[in-house]
Amino acid sequence: MPMTISPYILLLVIAVFAFIIPILSGRIGIPAVVGEIVCGILLGLLGFSIEGEGMIVIDFLASFGLIFLMFLVGLEIDFSKVEVHGARLFIIGTFVFILTLGISIFLTHQLGYGFYLALALSTTSVGLIVPTIRELGMLKSEFGQTILISAFIADFATMLLLTVYTVQFKKGITGELFLIALVFILFFAVYYVGKLAIWHYPERLSAWFKSDQPSEMGVRAAFALLLVFVAISEVANVEAILGAFLAGVMFSILFRGGTVLEQKLFGIGYGFLIPIFFISVGMQFDLGALAGGGIYLLPILLVIAFVVKLAPSLLFLVRYSVKDSISAGVLLSSRLSLIIVMAAVGLELGLIDTTMESTIILLAIITCIISPTIFRKMQGGRRQAES
Repeated sequence: MPMTISPYILLLVIAVFAFIIPILSGRIGIPAVVGEIVCGILLGLLGFSIEGEGMIVIDFLASFGLIFLMFLVGLEIDFSKVEVHGARLFIIGTFVFILTLGISIFLTHQLGYGFYLALALSTTSVGLIVPTIRELGMLKSEFGQTILISAFIADFATMLLLTVYTVQFKKGITGELFLIALVFILFFAVYYVGKLAIWHYPERLSAWFKSDQPSEMGVRAAFALLLVFVAISEVANVEAILGAFLAGVMFSILFRGGTVLEQKLFGIGYGFLIPIFFISVGMQFDLGALAGGGIYLLPILLVIAFVVKLAPSLLFLVRYSVKDSISAGVLLSSRLSLIIVMAAVGLELGLIDTTMESTIILLAIITCIISPTIFRKMQGGRRQAES
């Protein structure tokens, strides 16, 4: 029977587990995010729940945790690595996604499903991949950046295709499709203004990044930029996580170099907001949603979910070993937030039924637990030097 409790008590429970989980997960050799999701599932099974305004508070913190995570994902892409290796990383990542989508379309068609399911299975989870490779100390390495950029291209492309497909499905080819460009126009406009500001006021802006800055102007500016991009994304009918990611990319391009501000933002995100998001995902999973034949469809979709990532990952052989290439494909097979969003949107539009929606959600839970764990085992659990 559900136990209705105060949102502050539930937040305390989440905070305690968020503190304990990284310690326990480190000892048993699994990524902390996996432990947070499993912890959320256990809390849900134990019947922890809240009602009314309290639920709104927890949902908002979890949603903002996802948005802030995507902001940090953009912030953590090391564009100096891209400059060193040229466009090679983006070219490899693009071909990996194209091959992934092609294989996914073919296999889902054999099952009798259309483009929408193929697109959903082509997603990955940048939000899971970043903490996983970050814990292993691989984020700044070329291999880590290759995985991260490949994941970004997959989620970025599927977000754009999802937006275009749903707008076209609901209203046909209309002027709303051109609103998508609004987010990118804003991106380049802010970049241009930012470069001018840095050129003309370097000393004033550098003061924002000092550890003893009394008003924390750098943190305030980061949140302001994040919310501007998120708000514009909402206005343009684009996923908010796309705007959050672009805001992080903007900060990475303009203020790269491992600043004190960066450390403060990581502390806010990984220390508080992001664990709430992952635990909340686990809590909201409904085991009773697998009614009908979803449990029988799950093994087939799981096989497809790994095949569409593992086969294209062989393209990484041009740069890395067989073991590293396969492990990259395994990690890219993890899926979470975006595929769950697509399941909800697909059900609303009548593109999938409730059985498929439940199956997709369980598939996301399974892949986001086992894929990072297998990747960590394949990499030997060693922390690699960030260079």
